[in-house]
Amino acid sequence: MFYLLVILGLIFGSFLNVLILRLPNNLSIIYPPSHCLACKKPLMWHHNIPILSYLFLKGNSYCCDKPISIQYPIVELISALLWIWSYYFIPDISTKILFLVLSSLLLVIFFTDLYYFIIPLEINVIMFLSILLYKIYNLKIILGDLLYMLIICFLFLIFIILFSNLIKKNAMGYGDIVLIGVISFWLSWIDTLIIIFFSCIVSLIHWMIIYLKSRKSNIRLPFGSSLSLVTIIYYMIIISYNINMIFNI
Repeated sequence: MFYLLVILGLIFGSFLNVLILRLPNNLSIIYPPSHCLACKKPLMWHHNIPILSYLFLKGNSYCCDKPISIQYPIVELISALLWIWSYYFIPDISTKILFLVLSSLLLVIFFTDLYYFIIPLEINVIMFLSILLYKIYNLKIILGDLLYMLIICFLFLIFIILFSNLIKKNAMGYGDIVLIGVISFWLSWIDTLIIIFFSCIVSLIHWMIIYLKSRKSNIRLPFGSSLSLVTIIYYMIIISYNINMIFNI
């Protein structure tokens, strides 16, 4: 079973790489088929084998010998780890599926926001609908969760508007606010506040690293990347150590 999970995770991770590349550029995820980003030459079928093709090609494209981004094997490996973790730590099949969907899409957001400062709206919509279907299937409260989501989005929007006016620049994109709303719909509002707090710390560390390298103070940060990373790690911690019940109030 372990090896099957690894294979499924790697294959799914390969698809996530397609989403990361094509969604921010408004490209179809179906056509054209996989091709070299440098010279546009179509890839052979065996060049799409997760991890192995990267190792076999030694990190360079077969057609023009251009470097292949290390992002590809990293995303595939993380995807495999998420599949393995969910199998051993989440007993309920519906919760397992929901986590794999949400964590995978959060992984996509992490890279699209990191590279392009874009959080694809369709990703937020799919995440919201997945959570909604999960709650309906498990007969969980929906109206109350929707109300919490709207309240958190509204309050955070007001805060961002006031803060942006104070510093006289846009402090955050609306995609980040929608993402916060989706997270609050999935988890409790206290969980969401904790995630926002640690996301701010991660962003601050990110800012300091960039500042020390460039010495520029006017730095644009992908807050959606911090939110996505912290949400995945936070959820895995509270489930792994069985402390999620503390915050579900």
